[in-house]
Amino acid sequence: MNKDQIIDLPFTTEAMKSAVERRIIQAPELSDQEKHDLSVTLAGLDAQHLATLVETILGHAIESGPEILPYLKRIGQRG
Repeated sequence: MNKDQIIDLPFTTEAMKSAVERRIIQAPELSDQEKHDLSVTLAGLDAQHLATLVETILGHAIESGPEILPYLKRIGQRG
């Protein structure tokens, strides 16, 4: 899907932001200031920028090794 075709569905966008923010908060390697900065940045993302973030993160995870592939497969099977 072309990024220009992404539709901002507020509920879905906010749910995704909340999921990412939970991971930020749980990250022990981040300082409180880093967590705050990331949360502020995340709050300002629209659907298109959030999609870019997800694409970038998944790209890095896939390039780093096959560990994420079984997880993606399980998520995909849930429908």
